[in-house]
Amino acid sequence: MPALPESHASAQSWAWHWINAWNSRDLEAVLSLFADEAEFRSPKAEAITGNGTVHGKAALEAYWREALTRVGTLRFVFESASWDGESRTLLIRYIAELGAQRLIAAEILDLDAHGQAHRGTALYGATAS
Repeated sequence: MPALPESHASAQSWAWHWINAWNSRDLEAVLSLFADEAEFRSPKAEAITGNGTVHGKAALEAYWREALTRVGTLRFVFESASWDGESRTLLIRYIAELGAQRLIAAEILDLDAHGQAHRGTALYGATAS
């Protein structure tokens, strides 16, 4: 698990770790980036769980495991990462290739003192060209 970012370079490293974990479909590696009591919001969660907000690592695992079985192919193409050290917020911009969809996407992750996400929001926008 990457440590709490202290610079632009370490924020990029944290983001790449996240991207690579998803692209490998390594759910354990993704979950290691989240605190046990994490809260995660996503329009995709609404479609799968019936609720747009998922509470706790166990619920995240169940949600993401089901999402991975439904999506078929998954690939995230890294675009950039921005770090605000004062608020400990990491923004990861990427292209989400989810099955036949190719969407502009971003994750907003609020990290705790240990570098784990305790709150996250997934945002999916327009179709990427």
